Amino acid sequence: MTETAIVYGEQGDIGRYALAHCVNALAARGIETFAARAAFQIPADRENTCLYDLKKKWKKMAGDLPFFLETEETEGGRCPAVSLPCALVTAEGRTASKSPEGAGGSGPECPEAAGELDLLVAGSAGLEGMLRIGEEKGEILSRRFAPSFLRLIRASQEQIFALDTAAAARRAQIPVIRHVGQGGVFKALWDLSARTGRGLDVDLKKIPVRQETIEVCELFHINPYQLTSAGCFLLAAADGEEAAERLGRQQIRAQVIGRMRNDRDKIIRNGEEARFLDRPGPDEIWKIWQQE
Repeated sequence: MTETAIVYGEQGDIGRYALAHCVNALAARGIETFAARAAFQIPADRENTCLYDLKKKWKKMAGDLPFFLETEETEGGRCPAVSLPCALVTAEGRTASKSPEGAGGSGPECPEAAGELDLLVAGSAGLEGMLRIGEEKGEILSRRFAPSFLRLIRASQEQIFALDTAAAARRAQIPVIRHVGQGGVFKALWDLSARTGRGLDVDLKKIPVRQETIEVCELFHINPYQLTSAGCFLLAAADGEEAAERLGRQQIRAQVIGRMRNDRDKIIRNGEEARFLDRPGPDEIWKIWQQE
């Protein structure tokens, strides 16, 4: 199995974020061992030192993380078609067990996904986006927020890799496990509905999102539920509260946010208000460059 992710940005760790998207998505499908390769591109007017720094950070990260079989760096360089540095990461993986693909919960195609299902979120919506905004716009944030607030943001770095969450969900026999990733929770909900042919009914206020994420998003007029969310998982199970308890016994927090419906309506509730979920648009992370 393979997963590919592209991440753009001025921060030096774009390879790290792209890798997180790949390995989390593979882990949701039952993958337990990984290999990854990366290619970096920079705008044509950038110095070679920019490319060198991206590759240097990738190599350092590869040595620090414990779950690779191997890492590989492929060709890259200046590209007139890009306006921001970008990392293209492809990860491959295989299961350690002999169970068929999908066993233990890998997606809505599972037979266990039929019937009435509660929806849960494990992790925090928009956390990855908050981290990237903090790195891209650190000077603006430092003028607005106290140093203690900025330290809270930086302390969340390791949460973008959430292989333990995917493994815990499989052990809890949760039939639907999907990494949220780019486009945020709203895109993940839309995609799940499309793949199952079923609707959903979600309480917006129950979707877990950190206060730091809310404040950073408000500053840049960004919707945290449409913001890239590496390390966050959308789950579905017949009894959501019981599934959350099983995860809690493994030190994984999950919140029931709603239910799937037997029609195709995609309803988002916010207090007394209710609306239909819109078709996903571009990830909200792009707004931080459009506002320049």
